[in-house]
Amino acid sequence: MQFKKLHYFCSLKTLTMPKRIVFFFIGFVILASLAFYGFNRWKGSREKVDLWTMVPENAALVVETNNHQALMEHLRETELWQSFSMLPVMQQLEENMAYLDSVAPGNQRLDRFLDEKNILTSLHVEGKSEVSYVFYVPVNSVGEHRFLRTLTENINKSTIFEEDSRDYQGHLLTDITNTRNGSRFTYFTYHNNIILSASPVLIEEIARRASRGTEASVVAEFRNVNYLDQPDVYANVFVNYRVLPDLFGLFLQEDVMPQVRYLATLCHNALLELKLDRNKIFLNGFSNAENLKNSLHNTMQPRKPQLLGVRNYMPNRTAMLLHFGLQEIARLRQPQKANKSAYAATVDSLAQSFRQEAALAYMESNSMSQSPDKVAYAHTSNPALTQHLLNRLGNQLAEARKEQPFIEKYAGYSIQLLNTPELPEQLLGRVFQGFEQSYVVQVDNYLLISEEMATLRHLLDDILEGNVWSKSVGQKAFLEETLQEANFSLYLNTVNAWYILNRYTTDEERENLLQNATIIKRFSQVGLQFSMVEGRYYTSLVIRRPEQSNTTGQDVFEEEETITFDNRLDSRPFPIQNAVDRSRELVVQDSANVLLNVTALGKRGWTDSLGTTLRSEIKQIEYGPDKKLRYLFITSNRIHAINNQGQALENFPFNLSDTLSLQHLAVFDYEKEGDYRLLVDDNLGNLYMYNMRGSGVQGWQPRRMDYRLAAEPQHLRVGGRDVILVPLENGYIYALNRNGDTYPGFPINLKAPLTSGTMAKIGADLRRTEVTAVTRYGNVVTFNLQGKVLNREQLMRPSKRALFQMVPESSSARSYIIVRQEQGKVAILDQDLNELFEKRYVTSAPKIVQYFHFGGDNRVYAITETGPRKTYLYDSKGKLIGGRSIENSQPVTIYYNETANDYTLYYVIRNQLKKIGFSIGE
Repeated sequence: MQFKKLHYFCSLKTLTMPKRIVFFFIGFVILASLAFYGFNRWKGSREKVDLWTMVPENAALVVETNNHQALMEHLRETELWQSFSMLPVMQQLEENMAYLDSVAPGNQRLDRFLDEKNILTSLHVEGKSEVSYVFYVPVNSVGEHRFLRTLTENINKSTIFEEDSRDYQGHLLTDITNTRNGSRFTYFTYHNNIILSASPVLIEEIARRASRGTEASVVAEFRNVNYLDQPDVYANVFVNYRVLPDLFGLFLQEDVMPQVRYLATLCHNALLELKLDRNKIFLNGFSNAENLKNSLHNTMQPRKPQLLGVRNYMPNRTAMLLHFGLQEIARLRQPQKANKSAYAATVDSLAQSFRQEAALAYMESNSMSQSPDKVAYAHTSNPALTQHLLNRLGNQLAEARKEQPFIEKYAGYSIQLLNTPELPEQLLGRVFQGFEQSYVVQVDNYLLISEEMATLRHLLDDILEGNVWSKSVGQKAFLEETLQEANFSLYLNTVNAWYILNRYTTDEERENLLQNATIIKRFSQVGLQFSMVEGRYYTSLVIRRPEQSNTTGQDVFEEEETITFDNRLDSRPFPIQNAVDRSRELVVQDSANVLLNVTALGKRGWTDSLGTTLRSEIKQIEYGPDKKLRYLFITSNRIHAINNQGQALENFPFNLSDTLSLQHLAVFDYEKEGDYRLLVDDNLGNLYMYNMRGSGVQGWQPRRMDYRLAAEPQHLRVGGRDVILVPLENGYIYALNRNGDTYPGFPINLKAPLTSGTMAKIGADLRRTEVTAVTRYGNVVTFNLQGKVLNREQLMRPSKRALFQMVPESSSARSYIIVRQEQGKVAILDQDLNELFEKRYVTSAPKIVQYFHFGGDNRVYAITETGPRKTYLYDSKGKLIGGRSIENSQPVTIYYNETANDYTLYYVIRNQLKKIGFSIGE
């Protein structure tokens, strides 16, 4: 029996053993499989992934950083972070970082997690309407994995965030929503990297790339380049020029995009290094040329870069400049449009005469509603040949139109009309489009072309007065930071270009532009350049903030000088220039009716006893064989002209009738050859015109008007015609010719009184010349010189006591403001009729308002209360300069010193002339 039991037990044991072996085997297989799976997952996660291969090809920009903390510290040490942190996108990013930081575990905050690792940030254009970012962040250690795991757990528990996960092609995508501000982002992990974005579409695209596994890197052409290995480099920046137009298209109106797209075809991609200096941002590196057919690169085929010689002729009021430095400028014309005209051969010869440089400059505008003035430049190696070809072309065009060739002398130069559409494009290529007709002038070795003659006149004035880049301290400092030789350069002054940026920004983005005005204007000097080096373009982008004064809210007025006279001073300090060295001087009149000259050194100069009160400002003209400055002014019934010693010129003063009471003096020279006309008006509205010999001009002895003049007559030269605008106080405006005859269509009745003059934008002819006037009751009327009213707009008038006037800038009168005064309140409006600021004062009496504009945002508004004897100075933002008023009751004179970036104020009080220096902080 026992044997049977033993046998049964052994048999049972024998049967059980295979089952155990099977169980053990199955367990081993499972464990081995799990171990193998885990090993592969571990091995896969440990595999180094080139994050650049994860970046989609449609990225416009990609930034790679490797020291987040150092970058942030540098930004904070300089003033750059203060500027960037004001951007709404940066404020929202900081807010979200703060929320995430609040739920981060332990003391390892996000800054520590992000520090000292290579992080990519790519920028994309989505749906032709949105900008999206993707962040690619490595997870380098077990501790960082633990940190992320705990962070995601805390996010899931937090009431601030909502979390939702989903599977997408084998990747776990997690959507996070911030319940406090409504922002969202999506992320997934891949091979020890976390990839996140506010765009789930981009995350899904990257997940698909990860699934495919063998995507090419967007920086494959720069595989051996890593600027992060170099000192003081904070980032690698990849640029995709083929996508940049889509990015700019989000902000710019479509009518400027064809030019943007064409300029972007110079290169197709770039890898640049980012360096930061105090108040400067540098991007330098190499760009690969775009070899597609008809690209800008293939058109230019550049070899040797060229100097920026045109800086000697580029006015300080330039807003944007496109500059081409090529040995063969004629290549810019390719591909040429068919031209079967009779003058085609002359145009070809003229284009072939250009060498080394071509440029297109956009001038500063004072209104968003007006197109900016453009000037095309071309360097010529043989000015005599170029002038010969210009004369031939002018004769051919005039003959084809059965007209006489038109040439006007101005300041010693000959301005010639070449009346054919798009001449700059025919000569210099498609970038130079947009010229309905062309006025040309040669200045040394450069041909200057503009659509308007007035633009060339202003430009010649700037060149002769030295208001050009090569003599500007601020601009020279900027140009020293840029490449000295380049094949293509784009220079932008964001302050000068402010109205242009507003004009060409889309309506949807204009609000963002205005919100970011401070930072955009702060870093105002921008230079982007491309210079061919061994088949690639060395690329340099400089964004610079000009040196600013360190003034704060304290009293910034510094009294520099006080000159005491024997008698009370009864006039404002009139600004003049020294007749010999053109230094800034002043003239005042005292209570004894003596004119007193004060030199630039603060010394007393010449005197002139008039015996009566001045009725006008001091006009300055170049006159006589020595072309020295002379001074013209009027008293009640005399016209005076004196030299720099206070001595009367020959034939002067002109003694008019004792019964006259003169109001204004206008001085102009029709041909700019020194043959001046002096036009005065009396209190009855009669006009009298004289030449410099004292002879009355026929048709003006007198030219009777219906009413007294509201302002000084204004002379315009339009298409070879002389127009004299005469605004009357009863709201009628006359346009007269040289003989005093009225042009057809005039007078224009504004249907309301006038208390100020007009502002003209001179066009190619009478039809295209626009004149603007502002009536006493706030009606802004624009008309042309054919007498056609183009626009009427009524300004907001808070009450019937609100009165308006146009105030031109004090120096050149090229721009103006509109002033509204009402019950002690003064409001300042710009040319686009936007209110800049409003101030309230003690008295309700009319205030003296002056407007000084020295280019860009260098604006000063002076408002004087004559009763309390107080003058208030305001900057471009309407902030009271110095925090206090100045004791004064007369108009003031202000000069700007560009070298020191400060201002000098002159004013009179009792028997003293005071000189005060001040600066304007931000």
